[in-house]
Amino acid sequence: MWNRRRKDIFEDIFEDMDEMIRSMLESRIDNEEMGEPLVWGYSMTQHGNEPPEIREFGNVSLRDEMFSGIGLEHKGDVAHVEAGVRKPLVDIMEAEDSLHVVVEMPGITREDVSLEIAGTLLNIKAKNEDRKYSERVELPARVLVDSAKATYMNGVLEVVFEYDRSDKKSIKVD
Repeated sequence: MWNRRRKDIFEDIFEDMDEMIRSMLESRIDNEEMGEPLVWGYSMTQHGNEPPEIREFGNVSLRDEMFSGIGLEHKGDVAHVEAGVRKPLVDIMEAEDSLHVVVEMPGITREDVSLEIAGTLLNIKAKNEDRKYSERVELPARVLVDSAKATYMNGVLEVVFEYDRSDKKSIKVD
């Protein structure tokens, strides 16, 4: 009796899953009609005991979509992304002597990548026939622009900066 009841429970679960998958497939968005696929998510990084840093990525902001659906305008910090442009996943890692910015941008070549820096703002753009990426990254510290080294391999861009410690001075204690 136990085996029969257990089998019925699993059959019910699998039937429910099958129905969920069937309804998702029936209600899917047609990519040919929409153009680019819609991508949205959050990434989280945490260094030691510091509070986690949560960033939004993708080519659409669901927060913007929620507000626009009811006729309200979103006034937050989410930048509107132009059609067809993807926001890449970005991680910033602080080492003792250097700052590493790692950006995931699959489907492009290193010749497609353009980087500009102004103060602590790093602008990343990449464009080819199939894909476009754009992101503005606020660096957590001042860096030496001339020290920047960028590499792109297998869809991952890594930019390494040395910290700008030119204003760091020792203070003598009397």
